[in-house]
Amino acid sequence: MLIRSLILMLASAAGGVVQGTCGFGSGILTMLGFSTYLPVPQAAAVTSVINFGITFPTMLRYRKHLTLKKIIVPFLVYTVASMLIIRVSAQLDAKLLKRVFGGFLLALSVYHFTLAGKQPTRWTPALCALAFIISGLGSGLFAVGGPMMVLYFLAHTDSTEEFLADTQTIFVLNAAPTLYLRLTGGLLTAEHVPYLIPGLIGVLAGFVIAGKLVGRIDKPRLTRLVYIAVGVSGLLYLLGM
Repeated sequence: MLIRSLILMLASAAGGVVQGTCGFGSGILTMLGFSTYLPVPQAAAVTSVINFGITFPTMLRYRKHLTLKKIIVPFLVYTVASMLIIRVSAQLDAKLLKRVFGGFLLALSVYHFTLAGKQPTRWTPALCALAFIISGLGSGLFAVGGPMMVLYFLAHTDSTEEFLADTQTIFVLNAAPTLYLRLTGGLLTAEHVPYLIPGLIGVLAGFVIAGKLVGRIDKPRLTRLVYIAVGVSGLLYLLGM
């Protein structure tokens, strides 16, 4: 149990460091750790609570830059997609879902090295809806809903502060209804407290460490290393290893 707690704490701390320095990555790295010990739906439920430990203070910090009218539609579509898939996830085959998670991780890695940073020439209503739905499904299934949502808001906000305020507010507001579904659906119970505690300690410690590393770390190199690790892990999960 001690070794498990240390591994979960380290995975969460790594997520906190990457999130704090690069602005992404907490959910991906934390899920990698927790999905080793828990079925994917339960690992996603625990990870979503841990992610809240970072998104909530970030939202509070940048709340004055929030543009409410820009987040209403993305939030509604994102949250509905999340809630619908959470209802289904508990009924899916655990081994199949882990392979799907592997494919999802591999797709994220490929996406980063091929398409990340390349904005669509035009954000049509259909493309916007697709981005919100994919993000919501990723959040509901794997507690990883950022990539497509981030791409959308990078194109529709005027500053880093507004971008952080809008995205983090959506993630925080989404936490309440999805947490309710996970609690009432039995995906998050008192049995998961021993997993939550080291995760929360780790991610907050990582976030503090990140504050000391900002400006001294090579963010592009760190990002590349993270996505290489994510891709390799995804391939192993996809192969059932």
